[in-house]
Amino acid sequence: MTKSYSLLGIAACTVAATLATGVHPAVAATVDVGNPVSGNNGFGVVVETDALLGSTESEGPVAIGGDLAYGAGYNVSLHTPGTFRVGTDAQPTALLVGGRIDYAGSSPVGVLKVLQNGYLKVGDLTGSQVVTQDSNSATVKTQVAAAGQGYNSTPRIELAVEQPALSVGPHPGLMDFTGLFASYRDRADALASCVANVEVQDPGRITLDGDRTNVLKLTGDELNALSELTFLDRPTASGPLVIDVDTTATGGVFTWDVPNLAGVSGDDAPFILWNFSDATAITIATGDSVEGTIYAPRAHVTDLDPANIEGDIVAKALTAGPLDATRAADVNAGEIHHFPFAADLSCDDGTSPTPTPSPSTSEPTPSPSTSEPTPAPSTSEPTPSPSTTEPSPEPSTTEPSTEPAPDPSTTEPSPEPSTTEPSGYGDDELADSGTSPVVYASALLAVLCAAGGLLLVRRFRRR
Repeated sequence: MTKSYSLLGIAACTVAATLATGVHPAVAATVDVGNPVSGNNGFGVVVETDALLGSTESEGPVAIGGDLAYGAGYNVSLHTPGTFRVGTDAQPTALLVGGRIDYAGSSPVGVLKVLQNGYLKVGDLTGSQVVTQDSNSATVKTQVAAAGQGYNSTPRIELAVEQPALSVGPHPGLMDFTGLFASYRDRADALASCVANVEVQDPGRITLDGDRTNVLKLTGDELNALSELTFLDRPTASGPLVIDVDTTATGGVFTWDVPNLAGVSGDDAPFILWNFSDATAITIATGDSVEGTIYAPRAHVTDLDPANIEGDIVAKALTAGPLDATRAADVNAGEIHHFPFAADLSCDDGTSPTPTPSPSTSEPTPSPSTSEPTPAPSTSEPTPSPSTTEPSPEPSTTEPSTEPAPDPSTTEPSPEPSTTEPSGYGDDELADSGTSPVVYASALLAVLCAAGGLLLVRRFRRR
């Protein structure tokens, strides 16, 4: 019971101190982003505008807000078609194209395969035809080819399942890419405001905390200067890692030579996020596999590196393995492995420094107009004027004599209370002081708290 009373006393004293001083304890401001890829409907690759899928494959589902072009051979949803199911469709949508299929921009021999029985959705079928029968009118697995071209023509998109033509499209507006990427950019900016709590230690090692969002902040030059980044601790759902890369020094254009990432693998990728909030163009040129999600909602991401990307991709535009000049072959970009980001992010934003003053009613300093503790010279000067308040008797009566002293009622040296009392405690004086009654009550409560503390100390000493 004594402990309970002590805790209550501490709480009361805290309240008293806050009210009496008018200052609230500082509280750290935080950025709560949650899962930054939230809203992607389970798609591992989400692109706001156009995409070229040159080579080689995405193991998970892909959503593109604009037009789609593709290389000689590209596979979508190698391992999973995802979870986005439209209406009464028998299968989830593994490839969603909000715009058109760009045949002119595709390889002339291009075949893009949608695997795992996933469906295809196209927003605008202008220039395309959905093929569900071969030249003998036999039912076949669905294809989408250029208008006027037949079964097995190239370039084409080829499904592993018979999908009804009307189910393919046109189906515009299945995802609000514009609204989604506005949210993604806000989240990227919020993460960029996080305070760094991880530092790279020589030679290129980092230590992570398992109970918070770990934040490592690097410039693009600093990132490329690392030949290896060694993880002494593995990131987890409760201790994820955000690597925030600032590319302002290069005008938002960044060529990335990915360092060797030691100590982590695909199993850790769901808890690593590469945040490029200000980048507008990112080229993955050389280096090791990227472990974690590439979060670049303002950037055109171009992958030229045959090493893999193990995680989600969020980009304004995407070129995964550009076509060569003849468009007969592709630059061999790496695979996109399906490791969805799976952590909620929360961090300090660095704007939590000083305590916040309470409202004006509890300001300890009274306003000059009504509560100045020093009285005005004309009426409240503590030293009375010579004509009425001089403590010495008037010259005519100050000569030593045996006459009785003047009547105190007429010679009191102190001025009248209504004009010269330096402080008052009546109702009117309290109202004029400008000090809130809460402050007086708080001060009294603070005194009681101090007395209570002394009693507790004495009690414990006796015991």
